[in-house]
Amino acid sequence: MSTLSVGSVGAEVQLLQRDLSFLGYNVTIDGDFGNGTKAIVTQFQTDHELSADGVVGPNTWTALDNLVPQGLDISHHNGSINWAGLSPHIQFVYCKASQGATFTDPMFQSYIGALKQKQLIYGAYHFLTFQDSAESQVDNFLNCGLDFSAPGTLPPALDIEEQVPDSLNPYILQNRGACVQLISDWLQLVQTRTGRTPVIYSYKSFWKEYLGNPATFGNNPLWIASYQVNQPGLPPGWNDYAIWQYYGAEDESAGQRDQNLIKGGMGALKKLALIG
Repeated sequence: MSTLSVGSVGAEVQLLQRDLSFLGYNVTIDGDFGNGTKAIVTQFQTDHELSADGVVGPNTWTALDNLVPQGLDISHHNGSINWAGLSPHIQFVYCKASQGATFTDPMFQSYIGALKQKQLIYGAYHFLTFQDSAESQVDNFLNCGLDFSAPGTLPPALDIEEQVPDSLNPYILQNRGACVQLISDWLQLVQTRTGRTPVIYSYKSFWKEYLGNPATFGNNPLWIASYQVNQPGLPPGWNDYAIWQYYGAEDESAGQRDQNLIKGGMGALKKLALIG
C-alpha cells in the first residue's frame, strides 16, 4: 500500500480518485495527484476526523477501503495471476466457474485455492447460454464444488449478456419470452439448491435491446456493468445496485482485469459474503 501525495501518479492514484468520486467528492480521475486532488483528500480527511494533511497514508487508505470495497472478476482469459503482487485494496474476487451446459473454466479451482490462501472474499459466476436448458446449466455450475454456505463466500452470480459467438444473439431477439423464463428458472433452481439469492450481472443496453427490459428480477442483487464516472443507471425493477463494474478490461492477455466496487461499504460486502 503506497503513501500518496502531490506528485504521485499511476493506477493507485486513479483508484484513490475513483473512491473519492464515488463518495461524492468533485475530483478529476486522471491518475495525477496534483493540488486539486490534495484539496479533496484534505476535505475527506476532515470529514472523517483524520489528520488533514492531504497525504494518503495507512489511516486514510483504511477509511477509504472500508467505505469503497474494491474487487475483481476474472476468468481463464486472465491466465496466471501474480497473487503476491495483487493490490492491497482488492477485497473480493468473483471467478468464472462455467458457461452453458458443458464448459467449465480451467482456471477456476486454481483461482479459488489462491484466494483461500490469501483469505480474500470470493465467489463464482456462470455465463448464461440461452440455447441450453436451465437445469443443465445449473448442474454444470454447481459441479464447481463451491460451498456457498461458507462464510466469506459471495452469492452465486449469473452473467447475462451478449452471446459468444455473436451469431447466437439473434436467437434471443426471436425468443425473448423463453429467454426471460430461462433466466428465471436458473435463478430459482440455484436459490433452491444453494439457499442463496443469486446476483444478476448485466448492463442496461443488453437488458433493453435483447430482453425487452423485464422488470421482474428486482429481488436479486444487481451487479451492473457501466464504464463511466457518474453513478450507473439501472434497468427496470431495481432501485439500486449491489456491485458496480466500473472498468472493463480491454486486453485480458496483457494482465488487465475488470474492476468493481461494492455499494454500501464494508458492511454491505460482509453481508453479501455471510460474514459477521
